[in-house]
Amino acid sequence: METNSNSSSRKSSRYSDNRSSASFTKKQGTTIGILLILFGVIFLSFNFGWIASSLKWVIISWPMVFIVLSIISLAKRDYTQGLIMMVIGAFFLLPRLAGAFPEIFTGINPNFAHTFWPVLLIIIGLIIVLQIGSGRRGFAFGHKRNMSSTAVNSEGMVQKNVLFGGSESIFLDPVFNGGNISATFGGVVLDLRKTTLPEGDTYLDISAIFGGVQLYVPEGWLIDNRLQAILGGTEDRRRFNETNHSGRLILQGTLIFGGCEIS
Repeated sequence: METNSNSSSRKSSRYSDNRSSASFTKKQGTTIGILLILFGVIFLSFNFGWIASSLKWVIISWPMVFIVLSIISLAKRDYTQGLIMMVIGAFFLLPRLAGAFPEIFTGINPNFAHTFWPVLLIIIGLIIVLQIGSGRRGFAFGHKRNMSSTAVNSEGMVQKNVLFGGSESIFLDPVFNGGNISATFGGVVLDLRKTTLPEGDTYLDISAIFGGVQLYVPEGWLIDNRLQAILGGTEDRRRFNETNHSGRLILQGTLIFGGCEIS
């Protein structure tokens, strides 16, 4: 009876994992589809004159990229990164908006960014201070890279959030149950060689925006790479001897101007 119960439990677990996998793939496909539709509508609007040509310099610009990335980060509840990128994008977008609508933004001239850039530092500093004061676990800013135990919760999951800095950690729990890593304008190194995978699928969410993530994993781990790269990439430097098929590590998330390396 116990054997049948265990077998039934494994089947149920695999069924649940398959449904999660299908849901993730569908979500990513929907996001890409919506972005393509949005870009198509914007360019078509410019071509037909539905949007003033003076706004082209505003909408198709690098500050707007920061604002889009900030919305993505906020949607993923990476509030610190989202707010900082939103502030940076809005700050450098203001002179462009002033050029398109001079009657509205009367107090902003072309030298706005050159004159008021210290204000940008003050705002970013306030966001970081408030974030650190909130005691959010796994947050790192501009510290020296040193090997240490990374933040884990009672379920053996990693939480790592790095902004404008670097972090190197060794995961010391006996079983790795996934978690999430976020690197924005910084790097994260996570060593998983002292832990093991449970049976079934384990999910690790990775977000790298102008940053990088490096994973060290034991030989034999089965890894399913589902990372979506936008002007970024993933590199697997392992010798392919994936012999442990009882557990699988699934990497999911987004790399935007960033990368992930598996060693």
